[in-house]
Amino acid sequence: MIASIKSPKQFETFLQSDVTTTFLMMGTLSTLDRYVSHLKRENKIVFLHAERINGISLDRDGIDYLAKRVGADGVVTTKASVIQHAKRAGLMTVQRLFLVDSDAITSGIKMANTHEPDALELMPGLIPNVIEHVAGNVPFPIVTGGMIRKPSEVHQALSHGAFAVSTGDERLWAPQGMKEDIV
Repeated sequence: MIASIKSPKQFETFLQSDVTTTFLMMGTLSTLDRYVSHLKRENKIVFLHAERINGISLDRDGIDYLAKRVGADGVVTTKASVIQHAKRAGLMTVQRLFLVDSDAITSGIKMANTHEPDALELMPGLIPNVIEHVAGNVPFPIVTGGMIRKPSEVHQALSHGAFAVSTGDERLWAPQGMKEDIV
């Protein structure tokens, strides 16, 4: 499980959870280092969603800042150029793909195989046959996310080839939340 943190309330909930990895999807240039340092003190793995950080440029200098000054472990992005800058800066990379039609699937696989992120995040996460298809066409782990609200959906994604599931639904972060379907 990967916690997608979008609010300060979720940040606090995540700190109390057993989940070890987050896609941090909030913060600004002036608050980001405090969020990340707090998470690192708690031994959490922090991926920053590059496009969601206000005030940061996504060029080489901006990505170097995230790596060297902020101390992120990695980035999540839809942009191939950010993948390249982040890899050069020593960050782990997750390329987010929005699979809206078959052309998006084909071009997403091609782009991923060209830029070689450490993992792919497929959105929306409720597409088991597409998870299998993409997993069979790329050599790196698949993360699914978006619109996942039930433990059965998490299990379905994992059983069809996903390595992990990212969700902002805090109920799914706790082990007891995975025991039965939540309405």
